Amino acid sequence: MTNKEIAHNLAQIGKILELKDPQKNRFRYLAYERAAQTVGNLTEELKYVYDRGGLKALGEIEGVGESIAASIEEMLKTGKLQYLEQLKRENPANEVEFLSIPGVGPKMAVKIAQELKPKNIKELKKILEKDRSETVFKEKTKQNILQGIEIMGKLTGRLLITEALPIAEEVVSFVKNIKGIGKCDYVGSLRRFKETVGDIDIVATSTNSKAVIEEFIKAPFIDHIMTQGETKSTIIHWQGVQVDLEIVPEAEYGSLLQHFTGSKEHNVALRTFAQTQAKSVSEHGIKYKNKLHTFTTEKQVYEFLGMDFIPTELREDRGEIQAALAHKLPRLVELTDIKGDLHVHSTWSDGFMKIEEIAQNAQKLGYEYIVVSDHTVGLGIAGGLDEKDLEKRQEEIDSVQKKYPNLKILSSVEVNIKANGDLDIKDEMLEKLDIVTASVHTSFRQDKETMTKRILGAINHPHVDIIGHPSGRIIGERESYKVDWSQIFESCAKTGTALEISSFPNRLDLADYLVQEANIYGCKFAINTDSHHENHLDLMRFGVAVARRGWCEKSDIINTKNLHELEAWLKR
Repeated sequence: MTNKEIAHNLAQIGKILELKDPQKNRFRYLAYERAAQTVGNLTEELKYVYDRGGLKALGEIEGVGESIAASIEEMLKTGKLQYLEQLKRENPANEVEFLSIPGVGPKMAVKIAQELKPKNIKELKKILEKDRSETVFKEKTKQNILQGIEIMGKLTGRLLITEALPIAEEVVSFVKNIKGIGKCDYVGSLRRFKETVGDIDIVATSTNSKAVIEEFIKAPFIDHIMTQGETKSTIIHWQGVQVDLEIVPEAEYGSLLQHFTGSKEHNVALRTFAQTQAKSVSEHGIKYKNKLHTFTTEKQVYEFLGMDFIPTELREDRGEIQAALAHKLPRLVELTDIKGDLHVHSTWSDGFMKIEEIAQNAQKLGYEYIVVSDHTVGLGIAGGLDEKDLEKRQEEIDSVQKKYPNLKILSSVEVNIKANGDLDIKDEMLEKLDIVTASVHTSFRQDKETMTKRILGAINHPHVDIIGHPSGRIIGERESYKVDWSQIFESCAKTGTALEISSFPNRLDLADYLVQEANIYGCKFAINTDSHHENHLDLMRFGVAVARRGWCEKSDIINTKNLHELEAWLKR
């Protein structure tokens, strides 16, 4: 059983406990929800943690208590959890099913079941689409439920990039160690670092493809083999993902790699341009003057067409071909450019790391600075801090700082932007902090005008430096806010307020296309992890990938600045 499946089961237990008796079960369902969040965002599969250290190792994971560790052990051993099955039997099946709809909580699930009486989600969808009256739900509520059902369908069979990439890297590593293998890469949307992917496709070169396939199907990560040929094989990884391996000719590898990486729109645009030069592009090479020119590298493909090499993340037909022809492609930001993380939660709010642990991990990553950014009091469920708590936390920061002279620990908060646009902590306290991030955490479904005005207020606030996870989307669970992005981007460019690119797996917010648009306006960005656990700090590369897909250079990102430059920027 995968982390994703285990996290889903833990979250479902939390929801059902809240469904049964929210007051009586409050601490229990919150414990399960928190454990689900932790498990869902671990960078290592629990299967490997358990193989290495058993039940004890599971219990050492922050946020996973003794009883939940035992439940995880049961799921890893049997693929099931008796406690969850028992809870399902004790509650109406349709109510439990409705809890899986994004945006539908326990109270709503009960009301749907009791008032509309659908047997399942499919029947509920039909009822809501047919009945437009407001006898049970207002039209807006109906549309929100239907939107949640639609969101459920969008991610069917797709993985977050943070789930797919480790699998692809594991498979590529195995293939590269097979005797006779030359080159090997994962391709498709994964190589372009899109936020979600379907199947994992891998291409490799070899002079003995049959022998390679025979070795590949012996891999320990294979659950079962779907097809096996002399040059191709399709397997199902033990995590339930389809992986296709194809052995291709080395002489054509550059063209094949370019073709399989895509995107479809990029490839069509490339072929259309090539026709203006009387050239014909295919996955095997470029035909010109009755001769097929083959290429061992992608760079050679693009150079033959008279353009610069186009980084994989940019291949979406968003102007990259024209820029490559004019030699005006951006010099994209790199992970090694990042000097620090500006959004990390500690145990002072809802994080699992003490401030010293944050400092230790930041030092391991080679950062110049790290920013402790806990929630403020308005977000009560996250243990938000008030003014007195912030003063006490500052004492701890000062104490830890003395032990780490080569790392600057900056004091910050993630202040909540209230529904009326106010911030939930006093200005005189914000003034004392090194850096301030402001985020929306409530009232997500305000109309476009109200939400835009709400965020603009924070952007123009004299103490706000960064707007956290600006669109509020959670991939597969919640759509973005309705916002006039042109106003947001104009205001950020004018005030110098940075927009966050959250590296957190289910956020990756701002989305790449909005980053590219904001970049045109001249906005600055902060690539952060929003870490709550030490494993989350390693997610930075996914935020960098979003920035690259948004055409960002090093100079566009505030946390590529050294400490002196960052402090100067904060005084802007």
